[in-house]
Amino acid sequence: MVVPIPWINEPFTNIKISSLSSLEGILLQANRQFASTTAASTVNLLHGNISLLWVTVHRLILSMRSPVFEDLLLLNPASKSCVLPLKDDSPWAFQWLLNHIYTDKHEIDSMELALQILSLADKYMVASAYDTSIRYLQTVVKRNNVLKIYNYLVHLFADNDSLRTLCKGVFRDNGNAVLLSPALMDLTPEAMSQLLKEPLRITSETVIFKALVKWGQAQLKLQGKPLKPSALRQEITHFLPLIRFFTMTSDEFVQNVLTTDVLTPEENVYVLKQIAKPQSDPGHHSPLGKSLQINTSRESRASLITKMRTVLCEGVNKTWLREPTYQFHLLPSDNIVLLAVKVQLEGGAEDVQLEIRKEDANSAVLASAEGRGANLSFKNPVHLRESVTYVFTLQVSDPVTALYGSKFSQKVYEIEGFQISLSPGVFIQAVVFF
Repeated sequence: MVVPIPWINEPFTNIKISSLSSLEGILLQANRQFASTTAASTVNLLHGNISLLWVTVHRLILSMRSPVFEDLLLLNPASKSCVLPLKDDSPWAFQWLLNHIYTDKHEIDSMELALQILSLADKYMVASAYDTSIRYLQTVVKRNNVLKIYNYLVHLFADNDSLRTLCKGVFRDNGNAVLLSPALMDLTPEAMSQLLKEPLRITSETVIFKALVKWGQAQLKLQGKPLKPSALRQEITHFLPLIRFFTMTSDEFVQNVLTTDVLTPEENVYVLKQIAKPQSDPGHHSPLGKSLQINTSRESRASLITKMRTVLCEGVNKTWLREPTYQFHLLPSDNIVLLAVKVQLEGGAEDVQLEIRKEDANSAVLASAEGRGANLSFKNPVHLRESVTYVFTLQVSDPVTALYGSKFSQKVYEIEGFQISLSPGVFIQAVVFF
């Protein structure tokens, strides 16, 4: 069955010229006058082998904006054909490109469309369309979607310095949040391999290892294979030499690597010995025979947190409350790494405890913190995913201690493009994250 495309029924040969430049308008008028006596001035662009997916355009107009079209439609000996097949081009992106060529259209409404336009602009050498798509991507790229661009970069735009610079800027801003993105699961093996070599700003090498494990498990599910340690090792074995195990602490290695059973007992012992002797020289290869070649680098990729953001939770009517428990929901618009929350207490011991769970009856405690006074800092950074609702529970042990907050209120706070929603109730003074 043929699905008609709406814009096919309105040939570009009928387009109004008011939005074109004066020179292009004159040439288009001349082209139309020529078209009244011969069909040589127009060509039908055919998408695939479906005869209804075609549109009539002017050879001259397309040739003015694209040297590739100039060759295809005017200079090539075979250009006199009245049909030009476009087998691999997205009809929707090509519609945008034609509108851009004829009317200087610049509006783009999605990242997927922008990437398709970028591909066509590169293919047909339409510089203005290329610049437009790059500018759009620069405005919408975030830590939770940069990997969609990165997949295109690896496979279609390997030499595109603009896209590579765009991605690396996000990687350096916060590799932790990038590796939490659901888009990680859609990376091809080639893209995953290159990502592990990028300058990711992370808090620990364990962040990279855990991301690799999740990616490997996703690949096994796609293939319908069991999630066994042996199958997981086989799936990610080519990437393991990129993990710098020696930069982990012994606790990090035991809690995050050893428990996965991805490495053999011999490899685990070898790595732990090297971690325990940071001054020793392991050489360039692990002395484990035919087993995995362990990365012997001790150069840590972990970076100090240099760009913390603090959202002040204001804008609601707060009063002093005296209750043993306060519970509210927090919903981030992007992947964030939570460092601390601030509360305001008065009277009594001023002791407070905080627990974080997902909005699920069976969810275990993801993180907890306790303290006396205003700051509740987490021992380890807490990774919160975009568009996932988390339940925060504050417990005050002393009945004399009052908390400054607002019951039943809901508020969306924004800073540098990040949105954090609190409801029902605003019981904290600030959220600190990066």
